[in-house]
Amino acid sequence: MRRERSTSKALEAELEKDNWLMLSFGVAKELGMTVQQLHDNVTPEELLGWSCYFGIINRRQDQAMKKAQRRR
Repeated sequence: MRRERSTSKALEAELEKDNWLMLSFGVAKELGMTVQQLHDNVTPEELLGWSCYFGIINRRQDQAMKKAQRRR
């Protein structure tokens, strides 16, 4: 059990530093795939497109929240 925790912490630290891997997990979750399936079926260019898509969605949500707060 102790070894599992240290391995888990190490993997979490690696994931925190690796934006590409974080993106891979996010897109895989969105598409209902494992990360391995994602990498087998999606090109790096498409993955980058997903990154841009998520960026736009996040910006729009932030703008909508700020607009709603200003109305209060």
